[in-house]
Amino acid sequence: MIVFADNDILIKLAGCELLIPFCEAIGASTDIFVTEAARRAIPKQGKKKLAEAESLEQLKVFMENTKTMQQALLQTDILDQLVETPNIDGGEAFLILAAYNEPNSKVATGDRRCLSSLLNTPALNNIANGLFGRVYTLETAMLILIEKLGFDFVNQQVINRCVVDGTLNLAFGSSRSMEHAKKCLSSYCSELFPLLSDSHLILKPSYQ
Repeated sequence: MIVFADNDILIKLAGCELLIPFCEAIGASTDIFVTEAARRAIPKQGKKKLAEAESLEQLKVFMENTKTMQQALLQTDILDQLVETPNIDGGEAFLILAAYNEPNSKVATGDRRCLSSLLNTPALNNIANGLFGRVYTLETAMLILIEKLGFDFVNQQVINRCVVDGTLNLAFGSSRSMEHAKKCLSSYCSELFPLLSDSHLILKPSYQ
């Protein structure tokens, strides 16, 4: 498995000390690619956003096991089309196209607005269809971790986190149940359902 990852989801998972466990859970510990820009930016962002030494160490170990994507392999015309789409920046466009060109790969991203634009822009239908079932978001990463490691463990890791995230605030906490967490996480990513890997873990709204 090849996983292309962006900065945000990596730092959020590292801030919960769940980055390495997530990689292990999806069987991608040594098959992860980041952009050259991300390789330079992630360590700097980690130092700014992560206050705990253990979280920084997870991020360091992760980065030591990543590879760099080769920009020369990408089609510049499609890349330009992605960048011109609202809410898709250059880094996300690069990840999307790299994954599209590798049919057995997956994408890990924390940017739901980017994915929503990809899914709802008719001109990008071919690319979106090519990524169906191949995307991890922070929410689905947490659902996978709950499934693999148990709610109590994941909940405690999130409670003790050293990174800020509104979704995690709403989904987890000392008074939260597993049912609440799963419903909350599912509600944030249900509109992206066709793109998501492990979509069987997403709970359908009760009115459906």
